[in-house]
Amino acid sequence: MNIAYDLFAETNPAFGTFGLLGFCRKYMAASRGKPPNLALAYLALPIALSDDLETSFLETAAATGLLSWLNRYPDVCLDLSARLDASKEIVSAAVQFGLVSRALAFGNAGTIEPGPRAPSTTPVDNLPENPKRAVKRAERLGTWMGRAGSAGSVFSAFGVTP
Repeated sequence: MNIAYDLFAETNPAFGTFGLLGFCRKYMAASRGKPPNLALAYLALPIALSDDLETSFLETAAATGLLSWLNRYPDVCLDLSARLDASKEIVSAAVQFGLVSRALAFGNAGTIEPGPRAPSTTPVDNLPENPKRAVKRAERLGTWMGRAGSAGSVFSAFGVTP
């Protein structure tokens, strides 16, 4: 039996929604229930989907923190603007899919959070290794960004403006 791997599966809006849900859940847990600003999705999801950054995540833990991670791996910010520009449509499609499916919901003041039909985290455990790692990276970013403070502080740490 041949097994085919879909090279574009990680750019699928439904998969992006899974990543955003993981990001939102961990962000909210780290920030004591406060949901992330929608603009952070356009920073977190492209980084989470970047396999070339996997080593920097493997060598850290949730307790490491955003600033410590960026200090240890300053190359994360190299060509970040190009990475973010190239992924705008992917993130927008994931947000739109999440909102339409009611897996995501808009909160007050431009925030995004799990919606009334958000799936459980169990399906992530059944994913192949590469997609599973991408979701885990999104969750780690959610924890780090949730502890980092405001969206402005997070963008400042990366050296970009929303």
